[in-house]
Order: sequence, then structure tokens, then C-alpha cells
Amino acid sequence: MNMFRSMCVLGGGILVSCGAPMQDEEAAVLGTRQEGLAQVFTLQADFTAATGATQISFPANAFDAYPDHPSGAASSCVQTQRGVDLPWGSNAPTVSVQAPRSKTWLCFMGPGWNHNNTSPLPVKPTLLANGEDDFEIAFLRPVSAVGLELLTNSQALHKVTLTFTDATQEVFEDAVLDTGANAFEFVGFQSSKRIRSIFIDTAGGASMNEGIAAIWTAP
Repeated sequence: MNMFRSMCVLGGGILVSCGAPMQDEEAAVLGTRQEGLAQVFTLQADFTAATGATQISFPANAFDAYPDHPSGAASSCVQTQRGVDLPWGSNAPTVSVQAPRSKTWLCFMGPGWNHNNTSPLPVKPTLLANGEDDFEIAFLRPVSAVGLELLTNSQALHKVTLTFTDATQEVFEDAVLDTGANAFEFVGFQSSKRIRSIFIDTAGGASMNEGIAAIWTAP
């Protein structure tokens, strides 16, 4: 896959996409081009200070979130096709998390998770999938900024695609995101165009989990 883009580095954990045209197989199929101006943040404090984003609530306890416990202790799961609606417990959810390449389950895992397929272990309820851990987050009310705390595996290879309300897209490759292996890593995005959804493409999740430990949004 070939992609050509230019990046401007501002420092302080902030990168700016300068809007160079993108040539990408998936984007070509969708008839999209890289447009607008998007900042990429790698420090959560910088992101929230710049955007005013607030954290979306997750369940307080991973085991109590759902009645199904196919993975045992410290976890609960929902069938993949249902997805997870957030904020947790809201009667009017604004965020929907899907795992479109997962086999069967989308799960919350928490402290006490006792399987040898996740490193680091979750320290709070964290979204993981059974199978490939690729996630799509849709915003029922489009947002100007979105931040993610990612649980990474030993590969820590990510590609993030923002889809805007005008159906154009912008793609951020792993070199821009700069996520470390086996860690909790932050990536955030602020755009001059409204963000309708974000897709997080990971690697190796079918054998060693990747996950989402937190989500922030700004209207």
C-alpha cells in the first residue's frame, strides 16, 4: 500500500497533518482524499488542554457489565454484532464501539484478568475483542476531537482512519502515532472538520490482545 503525506512537527507531543494528498487503496475505493487540517496528540494532558475533551464513562466493574462471561473471571462480554454503547449507563448513548473483525465477543476486561494473552494487564475496565482487535468507534453526534488510551501488544502497530461528516477521510500511519509496545499509550486527534467515526487497525490481536482503556471526546 502506498501513501504519500507531509507532516509538520510542532513539538510538545503534537503533530500536525499538513493536508498533502493521500493515495491509498482503501481511500481510492471510497473516492476520498485527505482534506482539512488534523492535529495528532501523543500526550493526554496536551490533548485535553487544547480541546476541552472529557472522558466517556466505562463500567465501574468489568465483570458486572454484561451477564455473559465466556472468558471467566474479571471480564464480561457482548456479542460482537451488538457492539458497546457509551457513555456507560446512559439512556441516550452518543458513542458506539464495534469490533468488525472479531470472531464472536467484544469484552470488558479488568484487574484480575488471568489469561496469558494480554500485556500489560488491564488496570481498569478495558475493551478487548475475541480475535483481531480492530475497533470502529461511531459518534452519533459528530465530534471535533477524539482521544484514546490504547493497551498495546508487543507489535504496537496501528493505523487510524478518521471519517468526517462529508465522507472524506484522513489516515494516520504508525510512524505518526508512535505507540510503544506492551504499554498504555495515548493518541488523540483534533480536526477542523467534524469527525463521524474512527477506525483503529491493529496487528497481532488474535494472539496477543490490543484494547481501548479510555475514550475522550469534544463536541
